[in-house]
Amino acid sequence: MRRARPGWVFGLLGAALLIGAALELSLGPVVIPVRQLIPDAWRYFHGLQDTNAVVIGAIRLPRLVVAALVGAGLATTGAVLQAVFRNPMADPSVIGVSSGASLGAVLTIQLGLSQLNRWTTPVGAFVSALVVVFVIYRIATVQGRTSIYSLLLSGVAFSTLCSSIVTLILSLAPLETMQQMLFWLMGGLDGSSWQEGLSLFAFLTVGMAVYLTQAHALDVLSLGEEQAEGVGVAPQRTKQIVLVTAALMVGACVSATGVIGFVGLVVPHLLRIWLGPANRRLIVASAMGGAVLMLFSDLVARMILLPAELNVGIITSCIGAPFFLFLLRRQESSSF
Repeated sequence: MRRARPGWVFGLLGAALLIGAALELSLGPVVIPVRQLIPDAWRYFHGLQDTNAVVIGAIRLPRLVVAALVGAGLATTGAVLQAVFRNPMADPSVIGVSSGASLGAVLTIQLGLSQLNRWTTPVGAFVSALVVVFVIYRIATVQGRTSIYSLLLSGVAFSTLCSSIVTLILSLAPLETMQQMLFWLMGGLDGSSWQEGLSLFAFLTVGMAVYLTQAHALDVLSLGEEQAEGVGVAPQRTKQIVLVTAALMVGACVSATGVIGFVGLVVPHLLRIWLGPANRRLIVASAMGGAVLMLFSDLVARMILLPAELNVGIITSCIGAPFFLFLLRRQESSSF
């Protein structure tokens, strides 16, 4: 496939991001004209609490910010993991972060800790995700070297184990508690707040900075570890930095919104086809593309059954699952 000009791709992503943000703020049970969005937001931040101002400033704008940041975090993490694993079907779930976060969240709900504070479940998910990734990394590291294949297989094994424990907890939980767990596991943006947005912004800023500093090393690593060592790149150090950062990024995203799948698979894979394998450019484009996908997915989730809402994780899965099967089929066809 012929690659597109980077300027065109970034221009289209920027336009799609603006359109998605305007629609996300404008549409819903209360329809607000696009021309009124900025004045309504201005009134909210200056203490004028009329209906439209509250809808924009307290509900839709923080939801938009969280959606865009989570999409950017998952997509950029998918891009760097695909580079580390040298596999276009790699995404954040392969290192066990999502399943580890799910287990932590379900445990906090089952034990009643979620009733103590609204941050208990997100913190439990975040800590559990980091613990699982640390264990997987230690298993895959032998004599100071981390095998990509061992890391991948360990991630799959731990994801299966965590999913089994989550299923066991669900089967034993009372109906009300089970509904709360399922709602979180399906991934959603209900109740998004400015506090969550600020926390995610801090993680995303640090994570993006680390990813961009490792972009050149990832480019060289794509040629093979021996070639990378020959030009002064330390493969083991690069993998350590990327995996730790990926765990922090995905743990933060999952702890804020629950499990949202396939964003880290679909976006970077498509953009790599259009832009090529240069990771610095791909990371920035993936951040924009992930935000676009999340905004439009959330818009569909909110509008398709109005006035009821679907969880955004359902929409991303409906997009990503067929795409994954397409990639699998394409890879099998190319191997013959």
